[in-house]
Amino acid sequence: MRPAGLSPDGRPTCSWSAATRCGISRRCGTCGTCTRPDARYNAGSNEDGVEPVSAPNAPDAVVVGGGAVGCATAYELTRRGLRVSLVERDGIASHASGFAYGGLYATTGAGIPGPVLPVAKQCLELHRGLADDIRDQTGLDDGFRPARSIEVAFDQRRVDWLKGEARWQLQEGFKVELLDQKGMREIEPRLNPDIIGGALHSSHYEVDSYKYTFGLGWAFEKRGGRIVRSSAVAVTERDGRATGVALSNGETIPAGIVVLATGPWASTDEIPGVRPLPIHASRGEILRLEFPGDDFRSRVTLDSHYIARKPDGLVWVGTTDETVPGFDDRTTEAARASIMEGVLRLAPALEAARLVTQTACLRPVAKDGLPIIGRGGLDGLYLANGAGKKGILLSPAIARMVAALAIDADEAAVPAPFRSGRFAIR
Repeated sequence: MRPAGLSPDGRPTCSWSAATRCGISRRCGTCGTCTRPDARYNAGSNEDGVEPVSAPNAPDAVVVGGGAVGCATAYELTRRGLRVSLVERDGIASHASGFAYGGLYATTGAGIPGPVLPVAKQCLELHRGLADDIRDQTGLDDGFRPARSIEVAFDQRRVDWLKGEARWQLQEGFKVELLDQKGMREIEPRLNPDIIGGALHSSHYEVDSYKYTFGLGWAFEKRGGRIVRSSAVAVTERDGRATGVALSNGETIPAGIVVLATGPWASTDEIPGVRPLPIHASRGEILRLEFPGDDFRSRVTLDSHYIARKPDGLVWVGTTDETVPGFDDRTTEAARASIMEGVLRLAPALEAARLVTQTACLRPVAKDGLPIIGRGGLDGLYLANGAGKKGILLSPAIARMVAALAIDADEAAVPAPFRSGRFAIR
């Protein structure tokens, strides 16, 4: 389903990217050439996707994980002047960051209102700046744009709740307007006539989550960073300090800073010596529909269900929050039925829509719903995980927190509710 740039011999494989290296996504179905799981991001690498590292060329830092948080962190560390290697086993944005909706909403979600709110507000400006950086350095537009959202109500109890939410949102400087039934229908005439009111948000933004993550990886390379297609099998250490990362081909990348941004896989002991985090995988599924007209330019939401027409012209509807055993990211008929039941209640006209594709991804959700950022079990080892549905939004701030902690030893850069020390990790 995803663009992947050019093949190693320079043949174009997808329409939007001018990238010169293939294999950035293991799930690309657009081009037909980049679908192999062993496709390389780095041209000229050996059979495990990595060139041997000699000591004089050793990086200052190694980041493990090629999702939004990992790519943002690698980019930020290079921006701060470090030499950095980014290790990713499956391809940049090949998991949750490549399939997420891409909503940058600072008014809702775990920890909002609460400890996440000030960070989420900061991230709106950080995303604006990163969109410019990515465009300037790569020519790629990551899709950052303002996007209106409508929260709807079928009963007075919900209307009253929206009024309460609007009060604190207005106090925080967000643009929100309460609408009656007529106002709702004027904006989205296809909505269920039983909807009696809602709240219109004009302080929301969206990004193409795949292009954003891809763009960060590409800009990271432009700054001299190195992307390594391989698996991390161990964090090497000496006298209680991290000294690098051992890879699946027997190579070791030495570095004094190691950052683990491995998403839900951090809940396992697959990297010996690194204690599993209290994180679970939440599977989220999305349907992309073909529906004629220009409806749903404003995102319509009720609880976990939403409808929105994206820049690709398709109407995206979602979502689910499924706790699944292992790391099963397959789509399901049950999720499809649940999503359609919910969105048809919002807009019965969507019964005429045609299903184009269904996607699923695994979000890393911490035990208490908040990000886990900070030191790991070794000096020089840092954790960046657990952002759940807010991973795309919070990724630039998480990257800056990790950089401040690793480079400046600035413990205060990480808000206390996010610090890894709240769990028995060390």
